[in-house]
Amino acid sequence: MNLPPETHSVIVGSLLGDGYLTPNGSLQIEHCLGQASYVRWKYEMLQCIAGKPPVMVERWDSRTERNYRSMRFYTKSVLSSFRGRFYSDRKKVLPSSLGELLDPMAVAVWFMDDGGRGARTPRGLVINTSCFDRDEQTLLQLLLKTKFGIEVSVHRSGSGFQLYIRARSFNRFSELVAPHLVAQMRFKLPVDPVTTSPPRRRDSDSVRESEPIYGRYDTSALTPSVR
Repeated sequence: MNLPPETHSVIVGSLLGDGYLTPNGSLQIEHCLGQASYVRWKYEMLQCIAGKPPVMVERWDSRTERNYRSMRFYTKSVLSSFRGRFYSDRKKVLPSSLGELLDPMAVAVWFMDDGGRGARTPRGLVINTSCFDRDEQTLLQLLLKTKFGIEVSVHRSGSGFQLYIRARSFNRFSELVAPHLVAQMRFKLPVDPVTTSPPRRRDSDSVRESEPIYGRYDTSALTPSVR
């Protein structure tokens, strides 16, 4: 598709992160309710292919006996070409053309989705990459180094992996993604990092959709993206 460059970048970054592309080519965007402004930003960036406005989704988790709320929307079913590149047998994979697809905005969206503070050093950052296998971790490691000059190491995280952005690449990574970060997500890249990433939502056993609440959240503090 002849997509606007920024729309293309948001799609690529979301597919590396929390986004899910259905078999019929519809991109699902979903984040916790506390990140409603970020969801609205994505909806606006994907406006040319977006479907209905975001809705609040409430999930009941029988393990914790708690409700979890998130914001979700879908694009129109027009991204089948991305499905063929980013999925194999229903499993998310890295496309062979990722080096051509990845740009600073896509990296920033990927980081906003799955990145955060490293625990071992104030200037260390991590990106959760557990959905990709060991060889794909190496590919991401080499790609970030050769294309952007960012040094990362691959760490085990539970049964999966994390990319650890080394302290000496903190400034370079910050320069790369900072112009594209949504105001609500800037805590992930603090100058004086004293905050930590909010808890990720849990998977659920049941889902209930409410009426659309797009427009009920103040996004006046959002910073326009600049390429």
